[in-house]
Formats: sequence, structure tokens, C-alpha cells
Amino acid sequence: MNIKTVNALFDEGIFSELYKAGFITAKVFVYREIYLWVQAQMKTRGVTKRQAVLEAEVKFDKDERTIWRALNSFDDADNVVSAPVSDNFSTFDICQSA
Repeated sequence: MNIKTVNALFDEGIFSELYKAGFITAKVFVYREIYLWVQAQMKTRGVTKRQAVLEAEVKFDKDERTIWRALNSFDDADNVVSAPVSDNFSTFDICQSA
């Protein structure tokens, strides 16, 4: 998922509402925090991604595999292709007529 989209949803409070409603777990918040922290370490301190991952293990008290999983959950590409929007009303009408 695109990190810019995630940040926008987070800033607008949509993720919090989804979490409160039980649609998503707290893992989304933790993974986002890990991703942002590792990116910040690489940018501000100039450490390698590998070194930042090792430090994140200690900081977040998570397994190295979990840190990598969090990093692989997001991307920061500007050219993300969104899914086509479909008209679900026809499906809804069919379900209602049954």
C-alpha cells in the first residue's frame, strides 16, 4: 500500500474509525510506525536499511522478520495504479429482488 495514502487516511482519522469498528487491527498502526521510523533513520542518519532494521528490532521489540514484513507492506511510489471503480448497484439490485 502506498505510504502517502496510508498517511492521509491516518491524518483524516479514517484508520482510527476502522480500528474502533473492528475492521482493521492495531498491526496497521505498528507497521506504519516501523516503516516511518526506519525511513527516517536512513534519511537523517544515513544508515543502511539493514542497520536500521537491526535497530528497529530493539526499539520496537519485534522480530527481524516482522520489521521486514512491515517495510514490505508499504511503498512510496508516486505512480501507484488504483483499482478500477465498478458499479456495484446492479449486483445490489439483483440481491434485493431475490
